Amino acid sequence: MDEDLKVSKLLRLKRYEQPPPGYFDDFLHEFQRRQRAEALRQPSWAALWERIASIAPTFRVPQFAYAAILILAGGASALILTQQPAGRLAGADDSRTSFSLTASRPVTITDTLPVSARTGGALPSHYVLQSRPVSNEQPLSF
Repeated sequence: MDEDLKVSKLLRLKRYEQPPPGYFDDFLHEFQRRQRAEALRQPSWAALWERIASIAPTFRVPQFAYAAILILAGGASALILTQQPAGRLAGADDSRTSFSLTASRPVTITDTLPVSARTGGALPSHYVLQSRPVSNEQPLSF
């Protein structure tokens, strides 16, 4: 009860206090100045994270989405690891295309001829890049 009397006396005294002139006019400017000073004290990554978090405050990723992504990643990994190389059948042994980095015999490339032994002595057209694209349209658009 004694404490209630102290509080009531304090309130009676404060009732007659008034802020200095211009206090309410300068209050907004002073408040904004303090806000800016506080914003400059925090690191830039924290300010960036605060802005990103304020864009979508209620956005939450459902927990089952993480499980679905994990299952998809595992399935894709299993598919990639169990796939046979393209153009090869399981169990087929092709000795011409197989080689080893630790083999003691040299690797030979078969079914090739030097350029001079070919008819005409020229490279096939798909090995030479044309200076202009081949087009049947006239005039050329380039």
